[in-house]
Amino acid sequence: MKKNMNSFLRGKKLRYGSTAMAFTIAFVALIIVINIIFTAFAQRYMWYIDMTREQMFTLSDEVVNALSGVKDDVVITFCMDKDKVDENSALFYVHNTAKLLADRFDNITIDYRNALTDYDYLQRFSTASTDLVYTTSVIISSGTEYRKYNSPAFFIADSNDTAPWAYQGENTFASAILAVTADEMPIAYFTVGHGEYTHDDDEAATAFVTIIADAGYDVRTIDLSREDIDPAARLLIINDPKYDFAGYENESAGKSEIEKIDEFLDGFGSMMVFVSPENVGKLDNLSEFIEEWGISFNPGVTVCDTQNSVSTDGFSVVGQYNTDENELGSTIYRRITEMSSQPKAIFREATPITHIWDDDMHSMQDYGDRVVSDVFSASEDARLYSGGVPLDTKGPFSLMTITQEHKIIDNEDFTSYVLVSGTPDFVSAQYLISSVYSNRDVLHSCLIALGKENVPAGIQFKVFSDYSLDITTAQAASWTRALIIILPVCTAAAAIFVCVRRKYK
Repeated sequence: MKKNMNSFLRGKKLRYGSTAMAFTIAFVALIIVINIIFTAFAQRYMWYIDMTREQMFTLSDEVVNALSGVKDDVVITFCMDKDKVDENSALFYVHNTAKLLADRFDNITIDYRNALTDYDYLQRFSTASTDLVYTTSVIISSGTEYRKYNSPAFFIADSNDTAPWAYQGENTFASAILAVTADEMPIAYFTVGHGEYTHDDDEAATAFVTIIADAGYDVRTIDLSREDIDPAARLLIINDPKYDFAGYENESAGKSEIEKIDEFLDGFGSMMVFVSPENVGKLDNLSEFIEEWGISFNPGVTVCDTQNSVSTDGFSVVGQYNTDENELGSTIYRRITEMSSQPKAIFREATPITHIWDDDMHSMQDYGDRVVSDVFSASEDARLYSGGVPLDTKGPFSLMTITQEHKIIDNEDFTSYVLVSGTPDFVSAQYLISSVYSNRDVLHSCLIALGKENVPAGIQFKVFSDYSLDITTAQAASWTRALIIILPVCTAAAAIFVCVRRKYK
């Protein structure tokens, strides 16, 4: 009898033990399933609490306010598969901001394409030979308008260190979205009436205009002697004038051409000027006005560099990129100079440009709120020729410069640019249409830079340097107690409850 009772008790314990083990396994499995489901929903619907001091994972009110009026559909395209984007450290913050935007605005969606397998589809976002789509490219598009960036455009890096120290993704996204959904494209004017080349002249001018249109401009011509500049204009292009512009001495007949240009630039427009050595001596009024922007021309003088030229005569000079990261000129084509082998930019029969505010032509010059920087220069091996005769002057010489005027009005930044090239051949068909040279790519980059995308004021970059949680000591202690004490206590209480139920069942 006793033996049978012991057998019964052992069987009962075994049954209870098996039940307890099965319950434990089921409970752990349930927790795992719940965790998986919750994680999936948290990732899908952005369920988290952002406790970082800089609010790295939260859209700022400034971005929400700036984009609240945008009604057009916007697509943010990543150029790799979604799982690869999630794993890519360079796109981690960018992807998070894109998901926040898509979650906040119904008209913003995210698309994932593979830069290798979807090459034909993504080609419509390439406008130049080196303006390729990479796996790290991010494209913001609306209709036919788009802006394309590589991952570094979303960050701020110290000039002496490639590692980013701040994130400016909100700024970049807001700028791009506002640009591609703008009701009207900014106007780019070609001046006429001074013997200039315009988009009706030849193949070169047609290629020039195509690049300008690709950069998002509405291309028109304007005769400043008879017409006023439209307030929607953002860029004025003077391409190889052979006759001078009317100066201030003609003000009795109304605003002169030079005065209209001056007012346009004061209104934060920008200008490109391409002049030739044989004609620059005829442009007294234009030259005098250009001097107010910190540079002067050298009439009748041409740069020759037999060591750095693509022609045997030495007058098709290979421009030297500005590699000083502290200078404005180098920022225009940084994407090109970061390539392992930089393509050549050609300046055929160029007149040298002199910085008139300082003799040092290869450093930034400050004059009030205007700063001059070289975009391209000729090497130290270059020499000057006048009338076919070499001059006793050694390089380097400036071939293309950019002057920036910066003002702050009512706490908003306003900037104007004047870009000057010592030769109109920089935009000739020979160099623009060819995929061998970088003239096309540099010009496209300049057009984007001079376009001055509208970025709403108040959007701040977010610094990486401080990863500490923006909570008080008391709050930190509360979260610690919750994670270390409360959850284990709840688990223990559940276990005790189960044991008690089993004992008295």
